[in-house]
Amino acid sequence: MQYINIDRVLTFEGEDTKSFLDSLISNEFVEEKVVPSFLLFPDGKINYWFLTELKGGVVKIYQENEVLLNIKKTFEKYKIRIKCEIEIKDIDSTLKINTETFEVEFDSNFKADNPLTWNELSLNTELPTLDTIKNGLLPNETKWLLTFLNFEKGCFLGQEPVSRVNFRGRPRRKLITNDQGLQEFIKI
Repeated sequence: MQYINIDRVLTFEGEDTKSFLDSLISNEFVEEKVVPSFLLFPDGKINYWFLTELKGGVVKIYQENEVLLNIKKTFEKYKIRIKCEIEIKDIDSTLKINTETFEVEFDSNFKADNPLTWNELSLNTELPTLDTIKNGLLPNETKWLLTFLNFEKGCFLGQEPVSRVNFRGRPRRKLITNDQGLQEFIKI
């Protein structure tokens, strides 16, 4: 198990919240469960990865503070005639993450002594770091495709290119973290 201390969260509240986000992010919501997801560009490449939680009609997104600001700006670009308030709020909690299965749960009463940073979590789990995302990669090029993406949920931003690679082809490369703790692509 790995731990991340969380001090900010991006919240979405309003009657259109679930339908608005469902049309954009790659995974479906499970009430009161933390679920990993991607926000893709229209060409199917990863824009951001984050953790989502649906609780009582409020959706929360967890990621590094700086990244939350950028995610918020991105969602605000798509928010046209949508009844949904988007805010970043302060919280004080710890996420417990199984890095083998990417199952995540909260432990509000626990503060990790040596918590991971989001970048360390990315490297430990072979998820793309911000630098790797800037170089462009498809979810199909990560080992977490079926954990962060649900092909059964219906359409979402960038879904068509990802589906095409998944069902009609295969990626030419795979993202790994090497022994030196750096991310690189290996040819498949």
